[in-house]
Amino acid sequence: MPAAGGQGSCEGHKVTVQNLCGHDLNLGIEPRSNSKALFPNGWLLPSGKHESFDVCAWTGSVSAQGAAVAEFHLDHEGGAYYEVSTDQATMSVRVSVTPHGAPLQGHCPTAGCDTGGHCFEHSVPGGNCHGVTEIKIVYYNP
Repeated sequence: MPAAGGQGSCEGHKVTVQNLCGHDLNLGIEPRSNSKALFPNGWLLPSGKHESFDVCAWTGSVSAQGAAVAEFHLDHEGGAYYEVSTDQATMSVRVSVTPHGAPLQGHCPTAGCDTGGHCFEHSVPGGNCHGVTEIKIVYYNP
């Protein structure tokens, strides 16, 4: 499958969204810096499913009703920055952002929260995380 925006796949770079929250989610998307939309605004991600989108580089945010907004950037050389609020205690859906790569280099922890009120870091600034081939956004039941 061609990468978003007609770019090459850049060594398998991708953005994955996964729904583990127990109900279908309509996702919003806000591409920035000349990035192309990965999916249409309001796109339905069924409960228990995931979808991956090939990219070369991508900057923007992904959102779902009841969840914090996940903002991230993946550059064509595998550098990444990402952030999502850890103030999710009152939200009906938890969200985390995790980089994947083989191997990741630098400081590349998960950001955001998962089930059971377990939260990670709020953000990972640019320049600290390298070797990223996938940004994975996961939505959870609280």
